[in-house]
Amino acid sequence: MTTIVAPSHSFLATGKRDSDLFPAPSELTFSQAAEFLRMSERHLNDLLEVGRISFRWENDERMIHRDSLQEYEQWLEQRHVAADGLFRMFQEMGLSDDYND
Repeated sequence: MTTIVAPSHSFLATGKRDSDLFPAPSELTFSQAAEFLRMSERHLNDLLEVGRISFRWENDERMIHRDSLQEYEQWLEQRHVAADGLFRMFQEMGLSDDYND
């Protein structure tokens, strides 16, 4: 017997084998997009206004392109990895203060 665990957000399923039951839409509502990125709607609004994440208007609702959300999420992850690398390098060179004392 196979146990299938549904993704935490059915609208975010990625099309992997276990999540084929929940097809992923190509667009999310504004609220869904904020939840997907785990950020406030205000911050998401700022990102939309500067063009960092693409969207379109449908009636009075902003529909956020799922691919754009994933690209932004990958960009954030790359920044975190780079920042962690710099921090480790500073530690190795003795240039960081240890605030845990």
